[in-house]
Amino acid sequence: MPLSSDRYQNLTDDEVEHIDQFLFRFAKLQDAMGRKLFKLVLILKDDLSIDEVESMNFIDILNRLEKLKLLDTYTWRSLRDDRNELAHNYEDNAEESSIIINRLFEKRIELFKIYSKIKNYL
Repeated sequence: MPLSSDRYQNLTDDEVEHIDQFLFRFAKLQDAMGRKLFKLVLILKDDLSIDEVESMNFIDILNRLEKLKLLDTYTWRSLRDDRNELAHNYEDNAEESSIIINRLFEKRIELFKIYSKIKNYL
């Protein structure tokens, strides 16, 4: 990393596999945090019932977590948008894909910071 579009087009099978694994794990961690961890925080630390949390829109969950100073909603949306953009463009356009892969690679640190902050909070 960083990955150029030329390099992207000439990746070995092993390199493709490693990048695929990184992208898969990034997505899985982000999904698990959004679907489970964020809700758990609100249930355990924000005095909300399971039913209350389950009925909340995701943006409301993010806003509550932001009020608890556990994440920035803009940052979370940016992580999600980049990941979704890659899912739609992956392998179709070397230039766009390499840019997004590089961006996600850089943003992995931000994802881990959010996770660590929540873990320490709990």
